Amino acid sequence: MTALTKNNPFAASVYVYDEEEYARMQMLVTEDVTAGVALKGDEVVSVFAHQDGAHPGVAQSMLRQATALGGRRLDCFDTVLPKLYADAGFVPVARLTWNDDYAPDGWNYETYRRYNNGRPDVVFMAYDPSAVGSLYERGAGKYVTDYDDGIAKTQAYQAASVGN
Repeated sequence: MTALTKNNPFAASVYVYDEEEYARMQMLVTEDVTAGVALKGDEVVSVFAHQDGAHPGVAQSMLRQATALGGRRLDCFDTVLPKLYADAGFVPVARLTWNDDYAPDGWNYETYRRYNNGRPDVVFMAYDPSAVGSLYERGAGKYVTDYDDGIAKTQAYQAASVGN
């Protein structure tokens, strides 16, 4: 995954954990190692798909497999990613305003300029099987004041969904 991010101008959108952390996660990776996803408990993390991979569109398949294995929540920047995740059944539950103090290493404001002038919100999404194939509406989700509150909102959404 690290090698794939080196030449990708949008690589800063995906957090790359260290090997020890990945060793504690459930990993799904294509045989050519050009696409994958990890599960950190019920959280879907590190979704990646190299454009030159042997399996175009594999990210959707991997996301569906991740949800089948218990992936119930994720967060991402409000770029192209929420659209991808909405199609897999993730709904925006909360959002956090961009904070320059927490910009990822290697973040290039010019590269992401079309997304709120390089400062996209963080979108917290929860899995809803009835939403598979849905469209993402930019700006959806209630604003929260901090990252932990965004996580709590996705967990509360899941808890309410299980109770129905």
